[in-house]
Order: sequence, then structure tokens, then C-alpha cells
Amino acid sequence: MKDNDDRNIKCALCGKTIIDQQESKSSLSTYTEVIDGTFLEFDTNECLNMYKRFKSVYGDEFKDLIGQSFISDPFWDKAIPTGAEMKEIDIERGLNKPDTIRVIRDPIEIQKISLEIGRGVKDEILILFSSANAYYSQEKLGSIQSLKELLIGRQAKARILTPKSNQIEASICMLTRYPQIEVRYVEPGLQTQVTIIIVDRKTSIVVELKDDTNKSAYDAVGLGIYTNRVASVLPYVSMFESLWKQTELYEQVNKVYQQLKIHDRLQEEFINTAAHELRTPIQPILGLAEILRAKKDNIVSTSIYDEYLSVIIRNAKRLKELTDNILDIARIESKSVTLDRKIVNLDNIIKDAVEDTVENQTDPKVVKIHFDSSMRNDGDDIILVNIDKGRIKQVISNLLSNALTFTKIGTISITSEKIKRRERYIAIVSIMDSGSGIDPQIMPILFTKFVTRSEKGTGLGLYICKRIIEAHGGEIWGENNVDHGATFSFSLPIASQ
Repeated sequence: MKDNDDRNIKCALCGKTIIDQQESKSSLSTYTEVIDGTFLEFDTNECLNMYKRFKSVYGDEFKDLIGQSFISDPFWDKAIPTGAEMKEIDIERGLNKPDTIRVIRDPIEIQKISLEIGRGVKDEILILFSSANAYYSQEKLGSIQSLKELLIGRQAKARILTPKSNQIEASICMLTRYPQIEVRYVEPGLQTQVTIIIVDRKTSIVVELKDDTNKSAYDAVGLGIYTNRVASVLPYVSMFESLWKQTELYEQVNKVYQQLKIHDRLQEEFINTAAHELRTPIQPILGLAEILRAKKDNIVSTSIYDEYLSVIIRNAKRLKELTDNILDIARIESKSVTLDRKIVNLDNIIKDAVEDTVENQTDPKVVKIHFDSSMRNDGDDIILVNIDKGRIKQVISNLLSNALTFTKIGTISITSEKIKRRERYIAIVSIMDSGSGIDPQIMPILFTKFVTRSEKGTGLGLYICKRIIEAHGGEIWGENNVDHGATFSFSLPIASQ
């Protein structure tokens, strides 16, 4: 029979009987711990550590299992991890820091905690502002400036979602100078009623908006909820990413919508211009043809006859040019343009285009066209290019025609040269006029379809020139001269010898 000092105690985890005798205390030891106000004893230190681990994972539900032999003895020693293993597991799963969900009512405390979790950022901060005023408030409190400062010298990034306003746009313009910060605008229908800050997808603080119209930044803030529970943070991350993708999609849709509006407007202008351009040459062709037929027996003077025919031919050519442009656009859009390439002397093409342009001038004495290949500085007498002769002549003729349209009096100079660029030789043709220059409003869209500032013309010429030059592997550009007038240039690859 045992003494009164003898006690039969069971381990709080495995249920083993602990025999605690006074005389054998040197060989047996008991591990005790007060957990949640309850005094518990354990058979070994491993049982104590395992109990704590189960308690941290399963919470209060684990109380129903204590004191039961739910793990068989032969495997118990192998199932208990060592102290080092437990430490590694805790660090891996983030259990070395206790999970916390905290409701904060003090606005100053909310601001303080927001700054503290921000300072610990390693990868990324996600911020969603509920309203424009919420952004203004944080800007007044210095949070936006603090965000810039804490990202300096780090690899971390920040993404911000905020409603749009003129004041915010001005502030965002300063923010986006930092490559680590990216901002997108939330549309009114996508806004939430809370401001959310998420750090490294592990910690978050959610602040409700109590009074958006309040001038005091602190008075506008309601409750704040802080948590470092990953399961609680991830839904906010998912919501942020969803809104981020929606804003991206909206931006793309809006961009396409604006492009379609511009295209519709330009197309409408083109239809009106084309109708006018078609009607203009048709009327004199029909009118003069009718006169010639009606008075064929009465016209004695050959000069009148020749004059009428000249007007008819000139307008017929204009009509042909317009229809050719429309057909070229159709071929370009359907990608059915083919090039009949041959190696030719570029200067000969320029001379042919100049001669045709001079021949069609109404008054060659007003605007002189000058081209002299002997003035070239590259030392080469011949520039050989592998091109479609007709298409390149079409480009030069079109550029000369434009120069004549905007030059009332003066000189149009054409130059050609060979230069080395990016380890290869190219030919550059430039046409410089002394006219009114390029309108600054159309400079960004100079080579777009239907763009024109001329009283006549459809706005297709430069677009067609661009596509022809690009099909040859070259580039085309235009710029205003320093004094007056404009210069259009294009490049072509030099033919292989």
C-alpha cells in the first residue's frame, strides 16, 4: 500500500500515469505548466512542447482530447518532434508570432500601427483608398511622403488604388516619378467604403470611413481592424488584385473606345472630304465635255479646244489619283500590297518624280524645285537601292505635291545621301520647302489616315507613303525647319553589291 505522499497523476497530453514519489525524485521528474488558468502536468518536456503546438494549431477544440491515450505508445516517441524541429516548423508557418486580430477605435493608434507595419515591408505594400478625401487625409498626415521614404533603398514596391480627381492626379504625377510606386484609378462603381493597407500579404489594417466630408483627418476615421492572420489577410489581397485587374481592363477598354471615337470622326471627315474631292474634278470634266460635244462644229480656235482638253485631262488625272489612293488604302488594309523590287539608281527615280511634278505645275516660276546630286557630301556618284520603282516614285511625288500645296512662293530642295547607321548603310532622301510648316496640332498624328489641314486632299497621302516606306524596310519622318517651312525625309536600305 502506498503512502499518502504517493500520487497517481496522468499526463495532460498522452494520458500516461506519472508516479511522483519522494524517494525517487532524483530519477523521475514532472513537467508542469499553467495554460489558460489551468494547472497541467506532463510526463516529459516533449509532451509539454507538443501540447503547446497542438493548442496553437487547434485552439480550444484541443481541450476535449487532453488526458486521453489517443496516440499509441510504440509510436509516441517518434511522433514527438525535437525542440529544434519545433522551432523550425514554427518559423516556417509563422507560429513563432501569435496570430492577432485587433479592433482599434483610436484614430491616432490606427495611424501609428499603419506606419509601423509599413516600416517592416520586405516585398510589397498594397493600398486601397475608399474615396478621394481618404487620399487627401493621408496626404495631409504625411503618410504619402512616408511611403516614398520607406521605399527608398529597398527592393520593395507599392501599388495604390484610388479614386480619380484633379488634385489626386497632380499628387500622383509626383508619385509616379518613383519606379517602385504604381498607381491606378478606381472607377466610382468599383470603390469600397474602407481603406485597406496590406504589407507583404501577411499583415493588414482595414479602416472604415466614418465621415468622408469631415475636414479633420482623424475625425473621418471609424474603426480599424488589424490582423496578422494569413487566413484573414488573403481575402483582402484577393479583393485588391481583383480591383487592380478591373482597372487595367477598364483602361484598355477606354483606350479602345477613344481610338474608335477618333477613327469614326476621321472616317466621317474622310467621307465628306472624299465626296467633295470626287465631285470637284468630275464637274469640269462633265461640263467641258458637254460643251465640246455641243459646239464641236462651231469651235474654230484650236487654243480654246486645247484649253478645254487640258482642263479635262488635269481633272481626270486628279480623279485618278484619288481613286488610286483609295485602292492603295484597301490593299494596305488587306495586306495585299506586293513590291516589284529591282536594283536601280535612286537619283534617277528622284529626277523622274521632279520632272513629272514640274510638268504638272500651274506656274513653275512661283515655286522652284531644285535637285542636284553633285552636291552630295558622301563622295558616291550613284546610290543603288533595291526598291519598287513605281512605289518610291509615288512617295516622292506625293511629298513634292504636299510641299507645293503649302508653299506659295520660294524653293523646294531635294537631297539624297548615303550614311552609316547601326552597322549598315542606308540612303536618305529629304524634301525641304519654305512654306507654312507642319501644324503643331497634327504633328503627333502626322502619318495617320484622314489627317489633313489642306483645303483639298483626303489625308491619305502621308499614310500611304509611310506604309510603302515601311514595306521597303525604311522609315519616314517630318519636322519643321528652324526658320520656316518643313522637311520630310525617308530612309531606304542600300542594295547589296
